[in-house]
Amino acid sequence: MLKKFFNVGFEAIKVVERQACGLADISRYPLFAPDFISFLERSIPSHRHAKLAFSIVVMAGKPA
Repeated sequence: MLKKFFNVGFEAIKVVERQACGLADISRYPLFAPDFISFLERSIPSHRHAKLAFSIVVMAGKPA
């Protein structure tokens, strides 16, 4: 992902925060229907429920 930032001209790229998101986290958002959350609970092994995805905050700048 960082290579893509460099490719479009960003400099001083820094990953500020990286946080795991699990089923409990995404179930709070209305974007995900309860049926879909139930499907994920059944389909994904329970040891992976806490870390399904990651949110990443990146800071970068473009030269003036």
